[in-house]
Amino acid sequence: MCPNCRAFITSSDRVCPYCEANVGPRAVDVRSAQNLNFIPRAYTTSILILVINFALYFAMIIVSVRFSQSSTASALSQVWGGFSSAILVLFGGKYAPFIFQYDQWWRLITAGFLHGGIIHIALNMWCLWSLGRLSERLFGKWQTFAIYMVTGVGGALLSIANNPQHGELGASGAVFGIVGAVIAGVKFGELNISSGEKKAIISSAVSFAVLNFMLGFSGFGSSVVGRVDNMCHLGGFITGLMVGLPLGAFHRKQLLQLATLIVTSAVLTAGARELVQREGPGAYKTAAVIAWHNKDYAKTVSLLEKYTIAMPEDDVGLLMLGEAYAHDNQPDKAIAAFEQALRVNPNSEDAKQDLEELRGHPAPERK
Repeated sequence: MCPNCRAFITSSDRVCPYCEANVGPRAVDVRSAQNLNFIPRAYTTSILILVINFALYFAMIIVSVRFSQSSTASALSQVWGGFSSAILVLFGGKYAPFIFQYDQWWRLITAGFLHGGIIHIALNMWCLWSLGRLSERLFGKWQTFAIYMVTGVGGALLSIANNPQHGELGASGAVFGIVGAVIAGVKFGELNISSGEKKAIISSAVSFAVLNFMLGFSGFGSSVVGRVDNMCHLGGFITGLMVGLPLGAFHRKQLLQLATLIVTSAVLTAGARELVQREGPGAYKTAAVIAWHNKDYAKTVSLLEKYTIAMPEDDVGLLMLGEAYAHDNQPDKAIAAFEQALRVNPNSEDAKQDLEELRGHPAPERK
């Protein structure tokens, strides 16, 4: 029956042949189509992010067990307590020396999808499921994915700026980013929700942020999931505030939303360049220590040459360079490095001793 003129029509008619009014699908057709969607349409982005996180987590378990020297049961028991540093680095954990010296900037992104243990991923995914669905409803699907990616990078960059020598991984920076975006978007944007709902959302989001920041800085969170990277949380939250306001203000104008995310990405890129200028030399030195322990003396020399160019007044760096030259069978360059170290610090007993030994004995063979 046509809802406009009440004439009898067939179930296949989409336009009434009598009054030419548009006829929508039957309720049974709508229900049937909805039943065919195994993934809820409204939350596909949140589910996609959860699937990626859990897939990588189980992949890390498989690789850890596969290459473990222990029995399967023992390896699984070790994984329950956390993954080894080698596995975390292999899968893309954030580690500044590798990012700066090997241009592995992709680690800023991959770190946001990795987790160090079952409690770590369980808590983050629980928060993400609640906040991700809210973000999708307020901002949209691709916008939520972009918020996750951009704020995760923002958190990683502030973590590096605070302490470039330790690793970091987890979705918590992006989770805090979604919280920041929701707060800014709802508070200052023009989203199509009631004033009562706005107050409820802001109250819940602010309570979540304050409570979790307090737990992080108090040290309680570390007792539950291990070391908490509060700077990563803060970086993600601030980046979320930056993108949330314009996303909320331009929620009907996707081109302006995209422009906002591009501008925010440009700001983060500028911040990354500043980090390279500020923290790069220290990362050279750290990477050189790793290469030294791996007995890759040629790589050690290359890294320390860059470091001493950036930090010519560091006599310890020059001393390390001299020893690397000596082990790489470059005695003349080793002597020059030790002499430079003595010019910088005439009281360096290590440089004096190494210089005397090198002048009195042949250079050690490469090991």
